[in-house]
Amino acid sequence: MKIAIFHDFLDQKGGGERLVLETAKNLNADIITAGFDKDILSNLGFKDQKVIVLPSFTTNKRLRDFSAAFAFLNCNFSNSYDFFIFSGALTLFASNKHSPNFFYCHETPEGILKPIFKKFIKNQKNIIANSKRTEQKLLKEFKVKSKIIYPIITTNNFYNKKSKGYWLSVNRLYPRKRIGLQLDVFKLLQNKKLIIIGDYHSRLAEEEYKDFLLKNKSSNVQFALNVTQKELQKLYSECEGFIATSEDEPFGMSVVEAMASGKGVVCVDEGGFRETVIDNKTGFLVNANPSDLVGAVNNVSRDPGRFKIASIEQAKNFDSKIFFKNIKKEINLE
Repeated sequence: MKIAIFHDFLDQKGGGERLVLETAKNLNADIITAGFDKDILSNLGFKDQKVIVLPSFTTNKRLRDFSAAFAFLNCNFSNSYDFFIFSGALTLFASNKHSPNFFYCHETPEGILKPIFKKFIKNQKNIIANSKRTEQKLLKEFKVKSKIIYPIITTNNFYNKKSKGYWLSVNRLYPRKRIGLQLDVFKLLQNKKLIIIGDYHSRLAEEEYKDFLLKNKSSNVQFALNVTQKELQKLYSECEGFIATSEDEPFGMSVVEAMASGKGVVCVDEGGFRETVIDNKTGFLVNANPSDLVGAVNNVSRDPGRFKIASIEQAKNFDSKIFFKNIKKEINLE
């Protein structure tokens, strides 16, 4: 069976991109996308992956999403593949021409794309949500039902080593991740170091946000914008703890990766973090304010090793074997 995975943009090192690449490798599928950076493949360890890049009608960063939607709407690969997976809201513009298929929903869109998404999502017969939070949002805001398959975490790729005393944060650099809140926390924790691993879209607003963060960080905070997957795994393994502050995060793959590395995690008590973190056992779920986050970081730091066993065991509940077994059932490969 020839399978194609439509994905909005493959031009940064986010959790969605890693999930798509892992899925394509496991299913021997091609990826069709509207934006591509070939360095992402080698950086994440997928240099042999076949990627088809759709033509864009503009290089204007402000019109990036509209260009992608137009490209998906006008493409036609219906005679080239036997099954299609749609990953990302913009890819639904291609859904009418490509079946059989299913839509894997990482996150529902906001703003101008929301009413367009609402129209296309109603035509989808098979919708998979990446979390209970996303499932509930699809039902409440778009009146469609979905089933849940949690994202892929290849737990065997992660390992635990003795802490080297720094805290870690892994997220895209845009406002909803509330990285400014992390900067506020570590301004109050001058005796601790924070390393922020991040990537960002080449859009004006996100470039401005990145510049704002770099300008406002304290001396104990370090940004690393170009980190390979192997380097990231090492950073996970040697950190003292992990912090995540994203607003209503749909799932949060990096948090599970940190737990797979045997680390205690400090997360805001919102969104998908509530589905992955066991409060007081694999870390802490706290309110999104500097005071509560500082208290939780200090709590983990008092004895980082006490979270190791529980975190590793919890991460196994999201292992890649479970993900691929469920995905293959949806394609009738098992």
